[in-house]
Amino acid sequence: MEIDLQTFLQSMGIFQHYCGYPQFILAVALAAENPDRLHNIRREIYIPVARLCHTEVANAEKNIRTVRDVMMRNGGAEFLAALTGSSFWKNKTPYPKELIETFAKYFGTEAQNLSTEFRNRDSFEIKF
Repeated sequence: MEIDLQTFLQSMGIFQHYCGYPQFILAVALAAENPDRLHNIRREIYIPVARLCHTEVANAEKNIRTVRDVMMRNGGAEFLAALTGSSFWKNKTPYPKELIETFAKYFGTEAQNLSTEFRNRDSFEIKF
């Protein structure tokens, strides 16, 4: 199954106008960079994503859940089942952490490249 991340997200009805679009890609990139970040997802992924996107951590979490919900409403369960080889996803909505981990394994390098693109934009300037 050969598909790129942006094409997949758009096929699931997740377009760039969603606040969670870049936030989800950044979360996937951070998890792909270092999978151990998933052990403390709030500190290691949500907080950096929120800083990069100039929003509150709760908003970043909510926006990523929205991406997950839209994806699952639009056929994401079938994609996850095909991707992981498990029919488990057809009867269960994944936690954001599970979705980020799965996407990091499959789309990791591409997400890192997109993340670099997002970080280079003025609107994603890191402020501490």
